[in-house]
Amino acid sequence: MAKVILDSWREGLEKISLTKLQVNMLGKSLTESKNNVDSLLDDKKVVIEIESLDLANEFLKEAEKIGANCELFID
Repeated sequence: MAKVILDSWREGLEKISLTKLQVNMLGKSLTESKNNVDSLLDDKKVVIEIESLDLANEFLKEAEKIGANCELFID
């Protein structure tokens, strides 16, 4: 299992795109995805568990493009 930690965000963060990325790529609910983005904007770290390491790496790359600062941890 891999964990992507969204720990901060950069100026110009695409909030809607980050929400949609979680819904479309990870199958998260819209509510959970929006809550994750809101928590990130409130300067809270968000931990997202992802079954596949490949999917976690792909999500991390896309989230970075959108404006989130992320880290990858592998259990």
